Amino acid sequence: MNLDKRKKIKWFVVGLLSLVVVSITVSVIVVSQKELPTEDLRLAREALSEAKEAEANIYSEKMYKESVQMYDSAMVNWSRENARFILFRDYKKVIDFARKSKKIADEAKEESIKKADNLSKNVEAAFVALAKKVELYNKLFKNLPLPKSVFDAHNKSKMLLSESKIAQQNGKLKDAEVLFKKADIYINHANGAAGKMLRDYFNDYGRWKSLANEAIAASRGGSKVILVDKVAHILYVYQNGKVIRSYDAEFGPNWMAHKERNGDKATPEGHYRVTKEKMNGNTIYHKALLIDYPNADDRRNFALKKKKGLLSRSAGIGSLIEIHGNGGKGFDWTSGCVGLRDRDMDDLCRLVGTGTRVTIVGSIAPLSEVTKGLDF
Repeated sequence: MNLDKRKKIKWFVVGLLSLVVVSITVSVIVVSQKELPTEDLRLAREALSEAKEAEANIYSEKMYKESVQMYDSAMVNWSRENARFILFRDYKKVIDFARKSKKIADEAKEESIKKADNLSKNVEAAFVALAKKVELYNKLFKNLPLPKSVFDAHNKSKMLLSESKIAQQNGKLKDAEVLFKKADIYINHANGAAGKMLRDYFNDYGRWKSLANEAIAASRGGSKVILVDKVAHILYVYQNGKVIRSYDAEFGPNWMAHKERNGDKATPEGHYRVTKEKMNGNTIYHKALLIDYPNADDRRNFALKKKKGLLSRSAGIGSLIEIHGNGGKGFDWTSGCVGLRDRDMDDLCRLVGTGTRVTIVGSIAPLSEVTKGLDF
């Protein structure tokens, strides 16, 4: 190869290299003049982190998820642009997604802080409202012979309320909200069912009032009369229209029901008489006064319900309803009888005997007095 040809090749290579250097330089200049997304991505990440610390993922879930989606879109586009030739890279979409992510994350954080504050106040208010409902149950319904479902609902509400308070103390306000809403459902069911049961029972108040007034009137001639108030759980002894004794009483566990048959554990209502005194080992209940249940009214009602098919053909009307001792247990436990403490039974037997009038009613006082004006 001659000298001139070698020189030409050399200058061609030098020229080519110079062109490459110039191209690279131009590319670097062009790229350096483009806005890079690194700072916007960093700010978006920080905003998301702060939003999560404020529990925006819980209290502003929709906005937080949108912010995360925007950030993910920014990263996908960044990866896509970085895979392209350097001169053709365009980070506008990356920056746009990153900035939107930050903006939404900031808004989610602020919304979360406000919602958490409001929720905390709502939870506190809910605790007060629920506590009042539980208190209402304890005051009005606790001692009623409620169905198991009502009793269980009340206990469930108390358990959920306790769990809600624990969640609130641990800062888990959303969990606390869910728990107290469930507790509210259960206590509303318990109070609603118990309230209806009590109101339905007092539909007979007019009859009870008449029975009680007749019993008290019968005592005005000097005779002693026994008047039993089932709701109050008290046995009164009246003489000359006034109470001369009162004793705590216990009944059958189904005492609010109308006694219909043998084995229903309901305590009857109506006018009766003491037909027999059981003393000195003639009863397992210390002492007892047998009354004349079933009377004519009881037999008539029993026959009518059988005729209507409300009672099975094999049902018996029952008997052996007594006022007896062994009471003071603190709950309703008899088979339908009226249970007193032994010392009270001793005192009662000194006052009354065979032939004494016994009147049993649901309540002497009207519902408004029994409930002390409480709204249920």
